[in-house]
Amino acid sequence: MTIPEKIRIKYEPDYHTDQIGTFSDGQQFMAFVTATLPTPPPVDWPNHKRWYAVLHAFDADGEHETTKAWFAGTTADGEAAVVEKAQARLKELIAALGKVEHRDVEIRLFSVEIHGHTFGLVDASEPDEEYESVHLLPNDLAFFAPWDGDYDT
Repeated sequence: MTIPEKIRIKYEPDYHTDQIGTFSDGQQFMAFVTATLPTPPPVDWPNHKRWYAVLHAFDADGEHETTKAWFAGTTADGEAAVVEKAQARLKELIAALGKVEHRDVEIRLFSVEIHGHTFGLVDASEPDEEYESVHLLPNDLAFFAPWDGDYDT
């Protein structure tokens, strides 16, 4: 089995993929509030857990076009307040798209680097172990065959 050219991601209201769908002429988007943390986490990890509002945009065929990321602060700044700021910014980023329809998306693998961390949908397969998966980073959602849009957290 091989990883398909496009990965389906299910729209799930009030869950990890509640801000995905289409806008404009069939363009697709995925938007999240998410955090990064170095591996392994340092002892003072709250100073290094960085929160972002992120909007990825794709053409109608699922090809990555742009990523907008806004750094809201660290957990050390007060996680609840920082996440609230990121959520407010995320609403603004989505509103700027115009009319959106929340629905499943099908996108191609992509990655961008932001402040030294990978954001994207990347192949995490281990060929030596005959293990195929695709991960949405840094959200850490994992997709597997039968590639139906379901994911593990």
